[in-house]
Amino acid sequence: MKCPKCGFDNPEDVLFCKSCDWRVDIPYVPERKPNALLYCVAAAAIGAVAAVLAFTGNSIAAVAVGAVGLVAGGYSINVPRILNSPNKAPLTVVAGIGLLLSIVGFMLGLSHVVM
Repeated sequence: MKCPKCGFDNPEDVLFCKSCDWRVDIPYVPERKPNALLYCVAAAAIGAVAAVLAFTGNSIAAVAVGAVGLVAGGYSINVPRILNSPNKAPLTVVAGIGLLLSIVGFMLGLSHVVM
């Protein structure tokens, strides 16, 4: 019987794989990790939109998108470290830039709304 996890050829009467100890009568579904690149680029894009909205005079939209960017950027800046991504430093920088752009968009938009 072929192991669904490692592919090792086991005798027909075994319950567990002799190579990886996986139970051979249970299908193996590999664990999927979230994509750190997706989160970091999304945070940068949201931050860029917030900054553009603030500089074009759409103050209320800049505040709203900036607030979303603050949450997304604050989360995304830690995602590469949490997921143990192989390219932690560049992804952290991308998320950090997105966070800074969100701060700029939020604060500039808020200053236009208040004044």
